[in-house]
Amino acid sequence: MILKSNHLPIRILVAEDQETDAFFIEQAFAQSDVENQVFLVKDGQEVMDYLMQSVGNDSNPRPDLIFLDIKMPRKDGHETLREIKSQDDYKDIPVIIMSGSQAIDDIKKSYSNGANAYVSKTNGFDDMIELVEAVEKFWFLRAKLPRKSDA
Repeated sequence: MILKSNHLPIRILVAEDQETDAFFIEQAFAQSDVENQVFLVKDGQEVMDYLMQSVGNDSNPRPDLIFLDIKMPRKDGHETLREIKSQDDYKDIPVIIMSGSQAIDDIKKSYSNGANAYVSKTNGFDDMIELVEAVEKFWFLRAKLPRKSDA
């Protein structure tokens, strides 16, 4: 099957402080049928540093999609999400909250802060493959992702 996307490769910024979870998501995207690049950071401050450095930088290109954990050191996911969505240069980047929290307050707060989706962390690599396939089908093959170069 040949898959086509609106832009190749899809650039994904993943903010995850748990090494196992970061490894699983990176490996799942490596098996994806859609060409992609995954950039890993460990906390919300690194997300914002990455975004600020992405302007005109080919080694840290502007992401097409951000996966953001809630519970991270230095700057948590809620604070990071509010900051992303408050800045004109980044607010159009879709952000998927991926958290182990099932607390309704975290879910509501994420959507109130501008999250495009809230998904539960997976229970192992097979679940991560399923999540990545779902993301791939919707965000990469159906949805149109904005790129700064499209402006």
